[in-house]
Amino acid sequence: MNKSILIVEDVDSIRVSIRDALLAENFQVFDAKDAETAIELLHRFPIHLVLSDIRMPGKSGLELIDYVKNNFPEIQYALITAYDINHYVHYAYEHKIYNIIPKYSFLDFKFISVVANKLLSGDIFGVEKYFEEKLQVVQTEQFKVPAENEVVFTSIYSDTNRVELCENIGTYMIDNGAPTVVFQILEELSSNAMIRAPRDIYGNSKYQYEFPSKDILIPLKNITLEREDAFQLGFGICDNIFIIVTRDRFGSLRKEEILKRFDRHIYTNPETGLPFGLSDSHGRGLFICREIADSIIFNIKRNVMTEVIAFLQPRTQERYHKSLSIFEINS
Repeated sequence: MNKSILIVEDVDSIRVSIRDALLAENFQVFDAKDAETAIELLHRFPIHLVLSDIRMPGKSGLELIDYVKNNFPEIQYALITAYDINHYVHYAYEHKIYNIIPKYSFLDFKFISVVANKLLSGDIFGVEKYFEEKLQVVQTEQFKVPAENEVVFTSIYSDTNRVELCENIGTYMIDNGAPTVVFQILEELSSNAMIRAPRDIYGNSKYQYEFPSKDILIPLKNITLEREDAFQLGFGICDNIFIIVTRDRFGSLRKEEILKRFDRHIYTNPETGLPFGLSDSHGRGLFICREIADSIIFNIKRNVMTEVIAFLQPRTQERYHKSLSIFEINS
């Protein structure tokens, strides 16, 4: 891919490591140790993506991204940080920043290259992008234990079918070392794909009642989906990572709505000290999934497909800060 990326990072070793990883992906790479130098490079060279640390001497990465948005609206952008990304979710919601990558005790260069490729190519779908070894994707009609480096997808047509499959998947994953929260992730993601996603030709929900003026959604009970409304639930294990994927064919979820719900469940009301979203009737499930998964990724093609990918490490593994990873393209 003949695209250019500007890396802005004040720590030399990290900047050089990211640069080398992206050069290996055949990107053209520029780098700067502060926002002022980055701005000079932006005016001198054609840049397609800015990848910036948040906290740096001088102008912050947040200020740099604002500058990019105001002066180079065609440039894509993402942020990286060593700090808890939840501290920046309110800013991300207000300023439309949908990708923030955490810096762990080590950097996951594969994750950074995947984010860069997705932002620059528009090719956003596929869990296999996140693994060096090629994942095999298999479609089955019922529960099947996946082979090594295999993700098994099954179509779901009813609530009864969904509950049974989630039980089988959760039990299999826990038996292989997954944390027990896997059941909650399966429940939240699968119920969202079944209830929230389906829309009729007018954009109205098919399996829930909506009261927009009161921000209330009420799902129907004992749902049996029409054949064309079926969604897919996938799972597997690769590189000691537990994988859960849902795919629906509607693409009705919106990146603004995701960030809004995250913000309402993180940002607190100064008068009460409680999150603004505490009494919301919906959105809490996605927030909880992000909090308990090690990573959750949203891929949306408007009115075509929503793919949600959750990764979990074994229950004995150390947990790190959560990424913010939301991609949306037009149909």
